[in-house]
Amino acid sequence: FGTMLLRFLRLAVCVSLASSLVFDLPVNSFKCFLEELPEHEDVKGGFIAAPGYSQVIDLKITNPLGETIVESKGQEKDNFQFWTTTSGDHHFCIYNRLVAGVQHHPGMTRTITFKLATGQEAKDYDRLARKEHLKPIEVMLRMMEDGVSDVYHTYHYFKEREAEMRDSSEVACTRTLYITIINSIIFVVFAHWQFSHLKKYFVTKKLISN
Repeated sequence: FGTMLLRFLRLAVCVSLASSLVFDLPVNSFKCFLEELPEHEDVKGGFIAAPGYSQVIDLKITNPLGETIVESKGQEKDNFQFWTTTSGDHHFCIYNRLVAGVQHHPGMTRTITFKLATGQEAKDYDRLARKEHLKPIEVMLRMMEDGVSDVYHTYHYFKEREAEMRDSSEVACTRTLYITIINSIIFVVFAHWQFSHLKKYFVTKKLISN
């Protein structure tokens, strides 16, 4: 029964929030990724660069306010971990830089492996188990608890975003209505003025009687 329970618990928490990307990055160029993250989210990741002649990799991570969270320069591989303080789009940018004084040659590029994990997937449960002396079943229960907490946290984040978008939509609709009313009033006033002006002109030319 215990083995079956462990399998069930492992299946229940197997939904992964981690992602891994492999791409080629030409020298003196960069690639950025956008990840929408809620506030108070645990984020962990890193990159590994394949060998490349006289090329070094820089990493820069910024929050929605444009503030730099993580920055590393001239690394072949590096890991990062941080806790979000602002909800919204976070930018992860990787630069492939040519070492100063080295001549550029066509075809110079590096293959980058970039990994990113958020929420529950960013936590090291093996380390937690050793630190708190947890049994396997206790670790799985902790994973389930964190998974439920992540789902609840994410749900409320997107619910707040939906409310913000709805409020923005209502404001936009109200403004559109006001603009439509003002345009209609201007059109009526202009039409009345034009009618009066033409009538006065025709009366002056004695084309019609007043």
